Amino acid sequence: LIIIATFTQLDFSHYVFGSLNPADDAFLQIKRCVYIPQIPVIFFIAALIGKRFGITTVLIYIILGLTCFPIFALGGGISYIFEYNFGYILAYIPAVCIVSFILKDKVNYWTAAEASFIGILTIHVIGVFYMILMAIIHQDSFSHVTNWIVMQSGLKIIYDFIFGYLAILFSKPIKQVLWLSMG
Repeated sequence: LIIIATFTQLDFSHYVFGSLNPADDAFLQIKRCVYIPQIPVIFFIAALIGKRFGITTVLIYIILGLTCFPIFALGGGISYIFEYNFGYILAYIPAVCIVSFILKDKVNYWTAAEASFIGILTIHVIGVFYMILMAIIHQDSFSHVTNWIVMQSGLKIIYDFIFGYLAILFSKPIKQVLWLSMG
């Protein structure tokens, strides 16, 4: 599921108030956003199979991406450790722990929102700190890092919360069906 989500792009167009360009007079503009649903899949996995198997799944994904297969968004291989967005991938491990801990065996609207919010916060904070670390290592300009942060953690945080929340809620009936099918 994580690999499929990595190469799945959802295109959204939505309205934004104001303009990022001060020369524009437009009050309401349409903005296009390309969204990759990895974080909701990570939350779905954490809610469905729990902490131990969720961490195992993420570790297998990371190991495969670093050793054998180009399954990360920008390829793969051991040199991927030095990519700016690798911190987000590493952050999946603590996010699985946190989401599965908050949910435990009770998935409801409130715990799903709490798990989604804290899980997203965890992923994006670790991802941003990793980007800053890579900028220091690569000796890049602050504007370059700022562009990466806006691209990875800008408006997409809202989509991460909405789809992560829905993925957690969707895991509950799937889990019940799987338990029923096991007898």
